[in-house]
Amino acid sequence: MRKPISWFFPFVVLASIILGCSDDDSQGENYKANYLPTIDATNLPVGNSPMTMFEDNESSSKMYDNKDRWFRVNQPMQIIQKGKDSVQVSLYSPVGLTDVKIYAKLANYDKRFLIYEFTKVPAFHRSFHQIPLVNGKHDYQLENGKTVTIDKIDGFSSGAIQFSVESSDPLFAKFKKIKSNRLVQFSTQYHINNPADDPNKFLPMNPVLAKEAITMIINYSYAISHPLYYDTFMNFDRYKKEQAATAGTAINGALNWHGNAEDKDGVYDYFTKAQIEQAYNTYIDSRTLNMAMVGGGSAWGGGALASQWESGYVTGHWNGEMSVWSHEYSHHCGYSHSSNLANSGEGGGQQEMLTDFYKYLISLNDLPFIDPDILKGYSKTAYLKGNYKKPVFKINPKNPFLLKYKGEGKWN
Repeated sequence: MRKPISWFFPFVVLASIILGCSDDDSQGENYKANYLPTIDATNLPVGNSPMTMFEDNESSSKMYDNKDRWFRVNQPMQIIQKGKDSVQVSLYSPVGLTDVKIYAKLANYDKRFLIYEFTKVPAFHRSFHQIPLVNGKHDYQLENGKTVTIDKIDGFSSGAIQFSVESSDPLFAKFKKIKSNRLVQFSTQYHINNPADDPNKFLPMNPVLAKEAITMIINYSYAISHPLYYDTFMNFDRYKKEQAATAGTAINGALNWHGNAEDKDGVYDYFTKAQIEQAYNTYIDSRTLNMAMVGGGSAWGGGALASQWESGYVTGHWNGEMSVWSHEYSHHCGYSHSSNLANSGEGGGQQEMLTDFYKYLISLNDLPFIDPDILKGYSKTAYLKGNYKKPVFKINPKNPFLLKYKGEGKWN
């Protein structure tokens, strides 16, 4: 006997209405489900408004629209409800995904069901899709492979559906490992110079540079989420001792992480183990990050801002030259020059450790994006102030992570 499941649910309309669904436990073994067709996002009809975000010649005003262009580094595949009956699908990645499944969860039904299945989603893709629940009664596949049949629903209030993404794509598996929840955006406020400042203090970003910045911040977020990075960060005193022993020297500068208090003749405000954990968590929390570009004598970071020069976005990150970025990112996390989390003295601190670690990950091919020809930003001279050659990565044979781990430690 077929057992209908009914529940109450808030909609755009003022009144709540009864909804009904049945799962295949009550439909019998011979029930033939009729699922919605898969979607190839590389070949969508005009009605889906398919587009590629950050095209080279796209107006920068679109990139600077923080209500429209933003993403969290651990969720480059973004699903946002639009109105009562549609979703906006965006992929903030320089490489596309295959086999993407988007699940829906309704408030009063305890199972996730497959609402969209994409065979392909291209790089920096955006499109719009009607929520199939609003156009009729359909069968949907549950996570356990069974079927649920849901009657037509007239529409949904904002946030009434929770969307989640799964994929068998190896790139998506790397996205899933990112612990950082930074919200990334670009903003005009960091590209309007004060006349009293150096006129080149901040320079405008453009889509070519924005794509490089997005690629870099996903890689960087993966790196600081990596178990080897976490282990080194939490045991920085061990790292310093090993570094000194390998070099045959005494320990240079502070032995461990310390805060923003000024050094007094080698007396530092060292962090406790709990404070080190807290410091790590500031690197991966959910605050907003505005990525900017500078052209003057200094890069800048602090508050929501982290910046670097054009060369860092175009070629530097592909070669693992992350010292400037990690320095400004640490300012963005609240650390000043008096802390070894944001300076290049005292034996290198965070800048040196992170840079060496990042280069080790490149040598292992253990970042989401390794090949600079994914974007070829270095070749797009019409959009760049400098002239660049294709970056070619080489690791220093004395890299401390290479010496210690000898090609092991890849995040499987």
